[in-house]
Amino acid sequence: MPFQFKHEKFEGPLEVLLNMIEERKLSVSEISLSQIADQYFSYIRSLENFPKIEVANFLVVAATLMLIKSRSLIPTLDLSDEEEESIQDLEHRLNLLKTFRILSKNIDRLASNRNFMYSRHYLAGFSSGFYPPEKFKIKDVIRSMHQVLDKIPKIESLPEKVILKAISIEERMMDLVSRITADHSGYFHKITKGNKEDLIISFLAVLELLKQGLVLVNQKNIFGDIEITSLPKSPEASELIK
Repeated sequence: MPFQFKHEKFEGPLEVLLNMIEERKLSVSEISLSQIADQYFSYIRSLENFPKIEVANFLVVAATLMLIKSRSLIPTLDLSDEEEESIQDLEHRLNLLKTFRILSKNIDRLASNRNFMYSRHYLAGFSSGFYPPEKFKIKDVIRSMHQVLDKIPKIESLPEKVILKAISIEERMMDLVSRITADHSGYFHKITKGNKEDLIISFLAVLELLKQGLVLVNQKNIFGDIEITSLPKSPEASELIK
């Protein structure tokens, strides 16, 4: 059943992702996340609008899924420590959410019990008051209060960063079709700039062109360079060149 967006009961990015994983009976692992990435991206595209405060959260999850999928397609892709940490953090957060779901069912079951120990019925007959433990001292309260205050999250201002414009997969597809059509063939390493971002986008663009039947690819050796050959002009290729 496709996911339906409901503003009254909005589902956040982790909730949506975990729903997809559980519906397909997959484990929360890097392999499962790479398999579910396309479905998650389709879900995002299907949303006409959602609370602006959640946009950044959805983009963070989507970017991490794109990173995971790219590494599954390019095994030799080297990731930075920060990127590796992002993948591990996403898995950890999904596992926590899954645990909270299980625990919440138990809490709901206990709360529905009329004899629930924290209900007013359980406390009936007790007089209110302060019952300090033995050897109680004021300094113990002060120390405990300091411990509580130290654990309150501090408001921090995030550093400003300039977001560099990245070429889209569609733009890279148009560029590849133009180059290959002119030369009839080309090698993958010659049409990329060498940086990680361009390598990933170019590879995904080649896969999409292959999927649409616009090019042929040939790789003679494992991890060897990929030769890309143009097919006879088609309406789809002409439309991309335009």
